[in-house]
Amino acid sequence: MAKAVGQPFLMPDGAERVKGTVTFAGNFEVAGMLHGKILRSPHAHARIVKLDASRAAQLRGVIAVLTGADLDGTSINSHYGPVLPDRPLVAIDKVRFHGEPVAAVAAVDEDTAQEAIDLIEVEYEELPAMIAPDQAIAPDAPPIHDSIARRDFLTYPDIVLNTEAGKNIFNYYRLRRGDAERGFREADEVFEDTFRTPHQQHVSLEPHLTLARIDGDHVTLWSTAASPYTAQFQVAETLRLPKSKVRVIVHNIGGAYGGKTYPRHEPLVAALSWKAGGRPVRVALSRAEEFYTITRHASITTIRTGVKRDGQMVARHVHILWGAGAYADVSPRLIKNGGYGSPGPYNIPHIAVDSYAVYTNTTPSGGFRGYSIPQVAWAYESHLDTIAHALGIDPLEMRLRNVMRSGDPSPTNQVFDDLHYPELLEAAAEAVDWGATSHQEGRLKVGRGIACTYKGTITPSTSTASIKMSEDGSATVLTATTEIGQGSRTILAQMAADELRLPFDRVRVSFADTDVAPWDQTTSSSRSTYMMGTAVTRAAEDVRQQLTDIAAGLLEAAPEDVVLEEGRAHVRGTPEKAVDYAGLIRGARQGNILGSGTFKTEGQLDPDTGLGIATCHMHQCTAAAEVEVDTETGQVRIPRLRVASYAGKVINPTLASLQMDGNVAFGVGQSLLEEMIYDGGLLSNPNLSDYMIPSIKDLPDHYDNILLEHPAGLGEPHGLGEGTTAPVPAAIGNAIFDAVGVRIHDLPITPEKILRGLKDQPASKP
Repeated sequence: MAKAVGQPFLMPDGAERVKGTVTFAGNFEVAGMLHGKILRSPHAHARIVKLDASRAAQLRGVIAVLTGADLDGTSINSHYGPVLPDRPLVAIDKVRFHGEPVAAVAAVDEDTAQEAIDLIEVEYEELPAMIAPDQAIAPDAPPIHDSIARRDFLTYPDIVLNTEAGKNIFNYYRLRRGDAERGFREADEVFEDTFRTPHQQHVSLEPHLTLARIDGDHVTLWSTAASPYTAQFQVAETLRLPKSKVRVIVHNIGGAYGGKTYPRHEPLVAALSWKAGGRPVRVALSRAEEFYTITRHASITTIRTGVKRDGQMVARHVHILWGAGAYADVSPRLIKNGGYGSPGPYNIPHIAVDSYAVYTNTTPSGGFRGYSIPQVAWAYESHLDTIAHALGIDPLEMRLRNVMRSGDPSPTNQVFDDLHYPELLEAAAEAVDWGATSHQEGRLKVGRGIACTYKGTITPSTSTASIKMSEDGSATVLTATTEIGQGSRTILAQMAADELRLPFDRVRVSFADTDVAPWDQTTSSSRSTYMMGTAVTRAAEDVRQQLTDIAAGLLEAAPEDVVLEEGRAHVRGTPEKAVDYAGLIRGARQGNILGSGTFKTEGQLDPDTGLGIATCHMHQCTAAAEVEVDTETGQVRIPRLRVASYAGKVINPTLASLQMDGNVAFGVGQSLLEEMIYDGGLLSNPNLSDYMIPSIKDLPDHYDNILLEHPAGLGEPHGLGEGTTAPVPAAIGNAIFDAVGVRIHDLPITPEKILRGLKDQPASKP
């Protein structure tokens, strides 16, 4: 029987996806279902002077109106949040960002709910709004939160809270390796730059949607939550129920990209059902509401590097302000990852990093594809290019001289033995004919750029899985890993099939259901194939051992002499005398076989130095771009782009390559187009007319990817869903500098910025 792992199997439900018949949360309706709508703040920062919902409550067809007055904290918890419980279900006394929920209505239909929303009267007293994180930490900036509630979650033992760092700074990550000041004294040259990235939106095809129903003291949610056990935990805490009484069911999800990892509105919808006496309530967000729900962190990164004249980096200090938005969400974890990732994948002996989470009057920020690394990579790879040009060193050579190799310490002093950066850099550079002479005549200028990055994954981390083998010999994998379009159900089936010695089409992977599937920490951080895949493999080993023991009894053989293959068992040397799995299960009179598997990784960073085990895998990525810049219009075209990543082991080549394609699309959008624009504190482009995402025509004319596997075939599967997003913006920015000599410091790279840079260039000497 041919192995399933390594084969380009298509998703089993591929035909249904094309026909539009797969099941999403939006397909669900239940008897007596109400429709929910949310009243949102028209201000970025204001006190609520008066709120009158009486007319809305009296409207025919309105069943419930939820306001801050309902949240006294006695019946249900008024605030939620995965790390800090600082976010109210609806605003209480104050609003902190444009679009914040102020009230919610449940009615018999959507039109009635919207009419009720329009009847709610609110009087506000406006307050100063701080949009950028440097504004929010200015000496005269007012506090966005008067106080911060604190608690510790054992669910996230890697988070260390520091809320004493300063006004509107609610958490801080510090990394100290070596002696940075000594390193700067020993350097021949010191360079410093500041780079910015804006808030950006995930723009998942499917918006957030939740249907909640309360039956007595049991709650059921049909949701787009990418991490159902996290949603279960938050809803249970909101309603003051044991987690065993909250059931979260997740079918297919129409994209997430980090925006659905943590609960965004599940607690609010559950509370609205509570206010409606337990009746089921469905809330589906509009496209504009997505922009008011979650964003990518804005960032301001100042990076200072000391180098020798031969290009060897000896010291680096990074100072990062993260625009976390009005509520903490998962920023305390993100600023840690961005902090230890900010020195880049380089062997620098002396490192200092200060990474700050800052409250701002913007939509709360959370996980986003790449999880902080695209922001810091834009800074450190653009900065490194500046250094290379200043020293007269080829940018590729500059990276090869400094990049980490196996056995070198990472910024947190963690040592990896499977680093492959030189191969990845050279593979990416080859695709754009690195070193070739560029055409520089006329208005069209051609340039090339390169970048390399690394990303970690959640560590410590845990995944659990179960496998049920039925009486007919087929198997069902029970897992809480969600299908967000990445193909996890296909990949996990491939891994289980090989371990069970079954054909691929005899294995099915369940959808996530917290009443059935065992616990999984999260579907995020490019962890599912490695973490859940290993748990599934261990569950399959358990099933296989039980089959072996049953076969040994029925075949009167020692267990070590039993061979399992192609869904059958036989004694070694006598394959003609075989019993299929169905016969084994019937013979044992068990009805089915249940196997379980758990996989954990360990790690922790020292809270004082930031040193320690940051990640179980280093996701190694590079990108090289060729651009064509029109010096009259500032327009940028990308003729060629390649990304390369160390994959360790590729489970499904087709799905792996598609993940890399998605990374390129995200990287190009972040490079050239995407930006949430605030005007006087108000978000001015919460729509897909003004917020620009890349179309097919914006993508490179030719792009491809390289997936490097372990040379001896012994590698573990490394995550591929995010890593190669990070180097793309810097590779494009560096190529633009190579073409026209303009260094852009603030994303996105617009034609206006390029033309401004060309205008500001000193006139060439005659």
